[in-house]
Amino acid sequence: MKFNVVITYEPGINNSDWVFSQLNSCIGTSYVVAKVRSSIILLNVQDPYTFWYNLRVCIDGKETPIHRIIPVDEVVDPIVDKVAAIAREYALKRIPIDATFRITLHGHLYTVDERGRLVKMHSIDAIKVIAQDIDRKVDLKNPQWVIYIRSISIRRWQKVAILSVARSCVFKNIRVAEIQNPI
Repeated sequence: MKFNVVITYEPGINNSDWVFSQLNSCIGTSYVVAKVRSSIILLNVQDPYTFWYNLRVCIDGKETPIHRIIPVDEVVDPIVDKVAAIAREYALKRIPIDATFRITLHGHLYTVDERGRLVKMHSIDAIKVIAQDIDRKVDLKNPQWVIYIRSISIRRWQKVAILSVARSCVFKNIRVAEIQNPI
């Protein structure tokens, strides 16, 4: 399953219809729906950050059931070492040396034990592993940049981790976030 945008919204069948109505009126039909679940839509678009900006500008000040529009840089297995390597690569490429960042993790990541089994990690332990090789200043309250990681079930027994590195405004609820260049 290929996707590079996650939209979260208020639950309800009418709300998912409302989200698609807003997508079509703002963006047109230049997206492919990968999956629709309760309160979450996975889309594949040409450029997730341009999509975020255009949709964000279009629905600014309007009533909407949408909470967040999350552009996705990578979709990976939810193994902390894999996520950490990719997070470091994007962070060092995007986050300026003098900028601040934080890591936001929704859901759980896993580690592999000595027997080769997946073991669910505590969120703070996973965040420490991801942050240890990122040489930027941490600011938990008011970061300029966010490394956003979210675990998503794409099938009944299959989870993936999405990873995005962008300015902090991208990951805030759209009802309170200001609109600015995402990367």
